[in-house]
Parts: sequence; structure tokens; C-alpha cells
Amino acid sequence: MSDARRNNLSGRGNLLVIAHPGHELRLYGWIAQTKPLVCILTDGSGSDDKPRLAATLNILKGLGAEIGPVCGELTDRQIYWKMLYGEYDMFDDLCERLAALIAARDIRTVVSDGIEGYNPTHDLCEVLVRTAVVITNNVTHIARVADGKEYLVRHYTIPLMGDPRPTAQPTACRAETANPAIQQESEQCIIELNERELAHKLETMREYASRAGGILHQEVEDAFHSYGEDAFGREYLYAAVVPGKEPERNFRQQKPFYEIRGEQRVADGRYRDVIRFHEHVLPIMNRLNTKISAGTDRAGKDRKAP
Repeated sequence: MSDARRNNLSGRGNLLVIAHPGHELRLYGWIAQTKPLVCILTDGSGSDDKPRLAATLNILKGLGAEIGPVCGELTDRQIYWKMLYGEYDMFDDLCERLAALIAARDIRTVVSDGIEGYNPTHDLCEVLVRTAVVITNNVTHIARVADGKEYLVRHYTIPLMGDPRPTAQPTACRAETANPAIQQESEQCIIELNERELAHKLETMREYASRAGGILHQEVEDAFHSYGEDAFGREYLYAAVVPGKEPERNFRQQKPFYEIRGEQRVADGRYRDVIRFHEHVLPIMNRLNTKISAGTDRAGKDRKAP
């Protein structure tokens, strides 16, 4: 087995889980280099009921990625409805399917959307994956061995909104992986795109956004204008936070952007309901966290048993 195959960022043991079609554009270079298994929670139809799934699948297949069993099964309206009306079974099912997939496919690194407070489905994507990874690491009892050593599945998140570059320059000691374009640090991984890869990425982003139109088109153009094209020449994977420092804790005292925007759209008559963090999103997160607690307790008892 080659060094690239062994490496948890350069081999086939990678899984990307995104909430919406289009998010793959933020990791265009990483997908081209690692060819991961990809799962997509929704079809990206948004409020105008125009799915973007087919366009995303064309991009992913062109980059050599494999499409996973969770692939655009839900419309955005359906997943929002389940948040609003407490239909939690679907989130349980998604989490369990992801955990089973990680174990069955010997996944070593999972990358997902990160919590930013911009969209509740993005935020729940991180929590679903976080829970599935912990379940796999603590509960499945499947021997996970690499080079004679037991290993844990690693979880990274990607930023979707704002400047794609980190707010501060990395300070951790950097160690190159088997793929010289991917640099691994204790808290983040950096994927360097060459000039040709960046040109392809920018062209694809513009074509995708132009066809999608609406908010996505505006977001992409705003990002290019605000941060410049060169900002997309590096891609960053951020190690998921440790327990007790979960990013959703920020919204216990302040409203996330999606809640403020929802209030504005209800006032404008565009939406009927507002998805609220405390009322709708946090209960789902808490329910998923109980899976972690229950699974960890069971795993601990099993380890203590003679």
C-alpha cells in the first residue's frame, strides 16, 4: 500500500458530508486531490424549489468523487418543516446512517459543513457528523487498525461564509503529508491549489453560480469582490472542536443570522415562520448529544467488563 493510501487525508478513506449542493465548490481542490465519498443532505432547492443536485453531481463525478448513499433525499422545505414541527426521527436516522457508513467503508477522515449561524441546515450538518464520528469511535467496537495501531476517525469542518482564509495565520508546527499539496497541522489542514487548479475552480464556481442564480450567484460575486480570487487558492479544513467548546454555544446568548433574517422575511410576508435556535435547532442538537452520552456510557461499561 502506498504512502498516499495510508495517509488519512490523501487516500480513499475520506468522507465529505455537506448540507446543500454547491458547498463542494469550497473544497474543489481537495475533492480533486483526494476523491472522497460524498453525502449531501438536501437537493438545494431552497425557497424557489429549484434543485441544484444534478449540477453538483456532475462536478463531483468529473472530479472523480464517489457519491454516497445519502444524496439529496430531502428538499429544503422538508428539512425546515421537520425542524419547525419537531420531527426528530429523521435526524436520528441520518446520524445512524452516517455512523454505519463511516464504519462500513473504513472512513478515517470526515469533513463537513461547519457551524456558522448562517443556515440551520449547515449547522445541523456539523452536529450530525460530530455525533456519527463519536458513535463510530466509541460505540461500534469495530477494530480500526492502521499500521498495527488503533486509530480514531477524525472530523474536520469547512467555512462556507465570509473570507475563506483564517482570521489569523497558523502557528502550529506544520508537517507535510504524503501529498505535498496538503499540509497537516494540529488544528487545521491546508490544501494548496496550483495556478491551473485555481483557474478551474474559479471557472466552475462562476458557471455554477450563474446557472443557480438568486442568492447563490450574489454570494459568490460578493465573495470575489470582497476577498479577491487569490483567497480561494488555499482551502482549509479545521479540526472539530473538543467537547465543551462547541460553536453552537455562541447562540445561547445571541441570535444566529438565520433567525434574524427569518424575522425580516416574516415581516416582509415572504416566510410564515421563523426557525429559532432555542426553540427548533437546539432541541435537535441536544437530542443528538444524548446519543453521544448514551453510547459513551455503554462503551465504558463494555471496556470495564471482564
